[in-house]
Amino acid sequence: MENFNLASLPPSMLHKILSKVATTSIPDFGSARIAFPGFNEVGRDDYFYRSANLIYLNDWLDEVNAVRTFRLNYYRLGNPEAIYLRGMYEFFILHLVDKGREKIQLAGERGCSLAKFVDGMMNLGFSVDDRGLVHNYPAFTRQHVDQMFQIISSWQLKVHYDYDKPGMFLSVMERVDPKVSYDCWCSRLIEPMFVVSLNGSRSPWKCDRCFWQCVAWDFCDYIYLNARAWPIEN
Repeated sequence: MENFNLASLPPSMLHKILSKVATTSIPDFGSARIAFPGFNEVGRDDYFYRSANLIYLNDWLDEVNAVRTFRLNYYRLGNPEAIYLRGMYEFFILHLVDKGREKIQLAGERGCSLAKFVDGMMNLGFSVDDRGLVHNYPAFTRQHVDQMFQIISSWQLKVHYDYDKPGMFLSVMERVDPKVSYDCWCSRLIEPMFVVSLNGSRSPWKCDRCFWQCVAWDFCDYIYLNARAWPIEN
């Protein structure tokens, strides 16, 4: 096999490779920039920090100066994933609910699909009425909800550092009935239909009301797992 020539790749491809490295290991990101001038050139561009995806970067507690600078550069240059992670940190760890929610919404508006999903699920979860039923169904397909929950529950995002969820999530979980009885017609099907999730599991088909009821409960139960620590700014 012929040796692979990095110098022959266009900047866009180098950007994708370096982004993948950076969001997996910050030390490897630095080593790649030292080893190859093309990576170093791409890594100095503000566009790189604005567009690289940080969602799967798991070493957020390492507070060495190089790592602090790396993360804060992403945030200060408007990277949507960095804004989302900062919003999750403020919302779930610092309990700065309004500030955190604003950042989550902003990240969704700037193209972070996970932030847009979380914002929609918050609207759903907080719309519970006195009977424990949820309203304000988001405009997500069931397939999209399944995909987002697979991402949220993946081992890469299961980072829980022993913090408490804001009380509103606990109160919603207490009020929402994930089994949704109320004589719903879909629970009385003689021959229940089944759907297959992306992870291969099978579950009975649910009508829209029952589906979103279960989604709201699951969201309030699991979403806090992908909040991360964030560096203290100077």
